Amino acid sequence: ARLPPMTRAIALLLLLPLLAACASPRERCIADAGRELAVLDRLIAETRATLSRGYALREEDRPVSYYTWCAGESGKAVWCRQVDIRTERVPVAVDMAAERRKLADLEARRTAEAARAAAAIRRCEAAYHEG
Repeated sequence: ARLPPMTRAIALLLLLPLLAACASPRERCIADAGRELAVLDRLIAETRATLSRGYALREEDRPVSYYTWCAGESGKAVWCRQVDIRTERVPVAVDMAAERRKLADLEARRTAEAARAAAAIRRCEAAYHEG
């Protein structure tokens, strides 16, 4: 079963310190320098996909019930109803002109961020040169 988005986000946040502890100072510095660029790249890809499809996709958690065998109070198997939460992607109407403006803004921000990230990565490499 797939975890709900909030549960996945919390699990990732809890794992980040463990993953960061494994990285060298140089690797952490470079990862930090490129983080904003990675976010912009993801948003640009999502916006392009929305424009290509003509609609956005939103994740919604929905309850799904089914019947299965459970242990009853006496320990005997009984037929019971279970409910799981499933995350589904549902189409959502969007203003295509606004999406095009958003994409242009994101691409402009990415250009500036790429230059900033490249300079920050060079500083990381100079500060933490590995030899």
